[in-house]
Amino acid sequence: MTKKILTALDLLALSAICLISYLALILQIIDSELPCALCVMQRMGFYAISFGLILNLCQERNTKHYLLIILAALLTSFMGLIQVLLHIVPGTGGYGDPVFGMHMYTWTFILCMLFIFYAIIAGLLTPKTPNTQNNAPMPNSIKIISGILIISLILNIISAFFECGPYLCPSDPQSYWLLNLL
Repeated sequence: MTKKILTALDLLALSAICLISYLALILQIIDSELPCALCVMQRMGFYAISFGLILNLCQERNTKHYLLIILAALLTSFMGLIQVLLHIVPGTGGYGDPVFGMHMYTWTFILCMLFIFYAIIAGLLTPKTPNTQNNAPMPNSIKIISGILIISLILNIISAFFECGPYLCPSDPQSYWLLNLL
């Protein structure tokens, strides 16, 4: 019973990361808001979190996978917190438009704290079972969500290359590097 609940929660968390990734891309394209260097790193941090979730879904559930999620979420939350602190001084403004009343980097910090809390609880609830080889086929829902996530990762890599090229991403980008070449 616990395994089914944890699998459903892992799928929900992975779906949330897909939603976050596509929302960030959509806002980038529609509002012409180029992600700063910290924003790109935060996006990659969410993919690192998703890696731990995919390991739990594709392989046997393991507390080490939840530790990977905690580590990735902790590092990503620090990136979000750094950006919050950069813009906390009154009059400095924020980077990008707020989403539901808060900036994306504030949401990053909050969501990473939720992922840390979830991974701690789920890791504690993960039953200690002997390592046995599971030859059961992977459910289609896991394949579909993983595929959607991989597509968003590829789109983010392409977007980062368009914006930064082979150079470091600027802290306050004004235009796409590749489009300026053309």
